[in-house]
Amino acid sequence: MSADIEYPADPELAALIRSLRSTARNRVFAVTYNGRRLWVKTAGMPRLHSSVLMQRVIATLFALPILLPPRNQTGALGLAAEAAAIRKLANAGFPVPAVIACSGQWLVLSDAGEALEPRLQATTNPVERWHLIAEAGALLGRLHAAGHWHGGAQIRNFSYADGRPGLLDFEDHDLPGMTLAEKQARDLLLFLYSLVRYDRDAIDPQLPRIATAMLSAASSDTRNAMRKLRRRMAWLLALARWLAPYAGRDVRQAAAADAAIGAALLQCAD
Repeated sequence: MSADIEYPADPELAALIRSLRSTARNRVFAVTYNGRRLWVKTAGMPRLHSSVLMQRVIATLFALPILLPPRNQTGALGLAAEAAAIRKLANAGFPVPAVIACSGQWLVLSDAGEALEPRLQATTNPVERWHLIAEAGALLGRLHAAGHWHGGAQIRNFSYADGRPGLLDFEDHDLPGMTLAEKQARDLLLFLYSLVRYDRDAIDPQLPRIATAMLSAASSDTRNAMRKLRRRMAWLLALARWLAPYAGRDVRQAAAADAAIGAALLQCAD
């Protein structure tokens, strides 16, 4: 691990982490140290899912780097890469957790507040829910305007503290082989796809409005990357729309998200 990325925990914190790590059920767990709540993320294992292989095959077949799975660095390299991404965005002024310690065994982060997704699910007022979503979308837009990207911009990777959204989980930040426009288009695709569940059975669907606002604010290069994706995947997206009434949730969500994105792009004059 690079020396400028390694931040050793002080001995007492390291001892506490070791004692809790042996009984932790998940690779991410909370600790309380000196009156502060911290989060410990231990090194991940390689992703060997068939879906990852299929994603890589489709991306290669259609010559669309935007669809490539993120680089799945594991062990010390994965922790260092995530720490570097977080510190880069922190230095740029974005609301991300602070890196407290990083070693070959764990990454320790400050508490960033509550996860936004459970808050959305607990909110019974749809107007309030979509207001929170719009704030998260605006944050992602500011990130893009500053020349950055997230890599895993699903709504589950946003936090909420002090009346504003924040950014979480940068394991998927490393996206080699993509231009900045493709990285940002991928962010928008993941973000909008993850919102479909909140529009299900809605009398007044809000996803088209959010998609229009976000794509209008995006760079023309990012919109063109999205258009290129939709052109090359047109037959598959058409099949998804045709199967939507009969298929599983993922296909229905893909069809709904694509319809909102397509309508939004038509309103953007490039």
